[in-house]
Amino acid sequence: MIKTRAIVLHRFPYSDSSFIVKALTEECGVVSFIVKGGKRKESPFKGALDPLALSEVVFRENPNTELQFIKEATLIEWRKNLREDLLALAKAQAMAEIVLRYAPQGVPLQAEFQLLEKATAALDCPPETPKQNIFARWLLDTCDVWGYNLDLGTCCRCGKNLDTAPADFVPETGAIICKECLGVTTPRVRPETSRDLWNLLKGNNLESPQFVENALLAYLRHHIGFHKELKSLQFLNDTRKLFGC
Repeated sequence: MIKTRAIVLHRFPYSDSSFIVKALTEECGVVSFIVKGGKRKESPFKGALDPLALSEVVFRENPNTELQFIKEATLIEWRKNLREDLLALAKAQAMAEIVLRYAPQGVPLQAEFQLLEKATAALDCPPETPKQNIFARWLLDTCDVWGYNLDLGTCCRCGKNLDTAPADFVPETGAIICKECLGVTTPRVRPETSRDLWNLLKGNNLESPQFVENALLAYLRHHIGFHKELKSLQFLNDTRKLFGC
């Protein structure tokens, strides 16, 4: 019997009364649960297995089946503020889907759990709290955890440490290029992306977070080596347009 904290990544119907829930657990990594009777009003799991909820679950691990049966699920945080902020919700859903589709399977993922818990907690802050760095920081830290470390402070050509924003960034390789090495070559990314990569490195607030988020996501997906469709990114892009991002 295993007792562990879990962040619900995805939930979909299994029958008239049941759900299948995919969650990132602190002890066992990504686990798929069958929740019999989960749709019923009197279900003891109500709220605890909602998408993006942080809960404590108890289940008996059966290595002979992909679907595990939950014995107990206790809600820790429902993330009310996050759910009421459409842009924050869109970013949280994108993070959850990235973990679900790209994270290693069948192994403990304590670092990934800590990063996602920290990011969703930060997105759950009151509306007036600055949140523009959270998704980009999560992407950068996730690249590091998965072995695709990015050195944002060193030019890949001359090897010098930067003292100002880079002149260019190559999403396919993660190369940072200083102004002297770029010369008259047209940069691959927008000036806003270069400035905000520097802001991210220095811990300053991002000015145009969507450009850095897209660049880091392109880098991560390129290095993972495959390109599964991320449905949540369409929702994120539509939400950005709605907010004029």
